[in-house]
Amino acid sequence: MKSVKVGSLLLSAILMGTIAFGQGVPPLPSGIDLSGAWFPLTHQDSGLGTAAGMIADWGGIPMNEAARIYGLSWSASRITVRQHQCAGYVPPYFYVAPGNYRIWEERDPDTQRLVAIKMYGQIAEGLRTIWMDGRPHPPAYAQHTWLGFSTGKFEGNVLTVFTTHIKRGWVRANGAPQSDQATVTDHFIRHGDRITYFSVINDPVYLTEPLSKTSELQRSLKQPDAWLYACDDAEQIVGRPDDQVPHHLFGENPFLREYADKNKVPLLGALGGPETMYPEYVAKLKTATDAEALAKTRPLSGAQRASRAVDPDPHDGEIHVLPVQGNVYMLVGDGGNIAAQVGNQGALVVDTGSGQLADKVIAAIRKLTDKPIQFIVNTSFHADHTGGNLKIHAAGADPSLVGSFFSNQFADAGQGATIIGNQTIQDRMSVAGTPASGWPSDTFLTGRRRKFQNGEAVEIFFQPNAITDGDSIVHFRRSDVIVTGDIFTTTQYPFIDVKNGGTVQGEIAALNYILDKTVYEHDEEGGTLIIPGHGRLCDEWEVAEYRDMIVIIRDRVQALIKTGATLQQVQAARVTADYDDRFGATSGPWTTNMFVEAVYTSLKNAGARD
Repeated sequence: MKSVKVGSLLLSAILMGTIAFGQGVPPLPSGIDLSGAWFPLTHQDSGLGTAAGMIADWGGIPMNEAARIYGLSWSASRITVRQHQCAGYVPPYFYVAPGNYRIWEERDPDTQRLVAIKMYGQIAEGLRTIWMDGRPHPPAYAQHTWLGFSTGKFEGNVLTVFTTHIKRGWVRANGAPQSDQATVTDHFIRHGDRITYFSVINDPVYLTEPLSKTSELQRSLKQPDAWLYACDDAEQIVGRPDDQVPHHLFGENPFLREYADKNKVPLLGALGGPETMYPEYVAKLKTATDAEALAKTRPLSGAQRASRAVDPDPHDGEIHVLPVQGNVYMLVGDGGNIAAQVGNQGALVVDTGSGQLADKVIAAIRKLTDKPIQFIVNTSFHADHTGGNLKIHAAGADPSLVGSFFSNQFADAGQGATIIGNQTIQDRMSVAGTPASGWPSDTFLTGRRRKFQNGEAVEIFFQPNAITDGDSIVHFRRSDVIVTGDIFTTTQYPFIDVKNGGTVQGEIAALNYILDKTVYEHDEEGGTLIIPGHGRLCDEWEVAEYRDMIVIIRDRVQALIKTGATLQQVQAARVTADYDDRFGATSGPWTTNMFVEAVYTSLKNAGARD
């Protein structure tokens, strides 16, 4: 087993310097020049770059149970799924690709002070920006990218970099995941025409302790001609339904022993874990049994786990406004996310939050536009998305209805903002006793409701039997922003409200419907941006990852149902074990057990109907 602690003592002083970054204070004009063309030499994961390597070649990685189960469920065939064909690389995996790298500086044209260091990688055409001007990292609800948000400083002949806001990627692309909650500290140490790259991954979701990795880059005296490695997705498996995602059920990965048998190493050591990082573990492996190894290939019995992910909502009693793109903004802080589109007409608002901070929501929108709030669109009837309806409706005005031929169709015409939603939302809210002025008065039944507002087409698409029987998504077409409501969130498992018509199959269908509307700008990043019901701003990749997760959990539950398993047996099987550290909850309004029950019940109900 390789020990990733080699060299840590020599670099301990460097690592200590990464604990506190002097954000807000520009660095002194000193340091090293890394500019030029570079190509990779050796790295400690030799032979494992660019999606190479066998399943269960994870010795030396401090993987926890969730990461191991994730890896053993991983099928290389998933790369054939459209959203996986052109995925980018995250740091530090970014530096083990076989292509070239180009590094240059960006300086202020007047003062010549260093603003940023740019690094471009040929494979996946990744462009990394390392900010050197002391700017702070974005808030937790900001968008994640493949290469994250990086700030750097010089420490002698070392460039030290701290990176946050990284997408879910790979430690090794043979199934060993790196979560979207990971942070990376890099050190670029120059020795003449060589750079030693030393990185440390801290991942609260998939690693039990920090993981260090090293590689080397060699300076090239000639600029390579080929820098592009363009990728476009295509249909690779003809006729495969969108709700099928390749994966292996628990205990059914046919390649489990391939690496261990080929290299004659104990399977227990090949499965990774913090113990495999240390040389004394070799003695343990001499007496390791197959039973011990196989016990680690399935979730251990025990209680469900709570998420270790950071809640991106500041929970500080304030409304925070994040520009998305075009003329659309995301408002965070009052429970469910709120979207606001502004322009020459009145503002169009999607969802109104819990209502606890409705006055501050109104004030925030008024800072964006001096026009009235003309329309409110509700994506569902749940209180965390409609709680502010009454106040925000009363604060708005819809001049298009005053004196209109159609004004007699609306009981509250001219008395505030017009609330739009599926008819089911009005029905549910009326039964719940919500005052009528908080209901959608402009309703539709199926298909879509469309408007042209503030210079762009706005489409509201009904998604039957997803979270509930009345969900919708909203697409701002010119801005290219989709607001999903609770069909997609980044903070928890989907709240499938079975009592009110929600189903796991409808949820998967709705996620795939969203993916049919998205277009990425480059390598599964950018392009169409997604405002989730809760959580951070996203793009297509996160929706696809969420869809994959729900499909995999559905298949596991369905397989157990076919064996006659009861709900209690399904919950005891911990079918969500590889995702609980990211989305699970053991308390609160929506726990992991509640989610598993919703999946089980909706599948059983569907089976009964069939």
